[in-house]
Amino acid sequence: MEEKKLILFLKGLVGVIALVAAFFFVKILGNPDDANGAINGMLRFTYIIFILTLIAAVVVWFKEIVTHPKILKQTLIFAGLFAVIVLVARFVFASDKEVRYGPTTFADASTSGWVDTGLYMFYILGAIALLTMFLSPLLGSLGSPKGGQQVELESKNEE
Repeated sequence: MEEKKLILFLKGLVGVIALVAAFFFVKILGNPDDANGAINGMLRFTYIIFILTLIAAVVVWFKEIVTHPKILKQTLIFAGLFAVIVLVARFVFASDKEVRYGPTTFADASTSGWVDTGLYMFYILGAIALLTMFLSPLLGSLGSPKGGQQVELESKNEE
């Protein structure tokens, strides 16, 4: 019963968000000369929704970690691996060179270095994802206890 109330609440919340967004949209269409005020209001509303979503995600994550300590260990391992990838991308691959786009437009060395870091992180994580996709069926069939058949994982509800 509590799950139905939560679903009803979430649907209502989505409806309210849609109504506020529609209000700003109609306000922009109704008076194009004063669109800046409506756009600023819409951006503020978007920031509020983003912050609330971020808070909800952190609360749910923290609740899962407290109720399932094994998740904490996995989270710390993957956060450490991600930090290693960031450090490798920043200090091994990225270059801190100033980039000029024209006579007056340029990116300073720090900005250029962090853009390079983001690009190299994307490449590294993409390569890891591709390797995982191609190697997981092979490794899964080699180490499977049932001769290549997939084994169902235990659900959290069975604890």
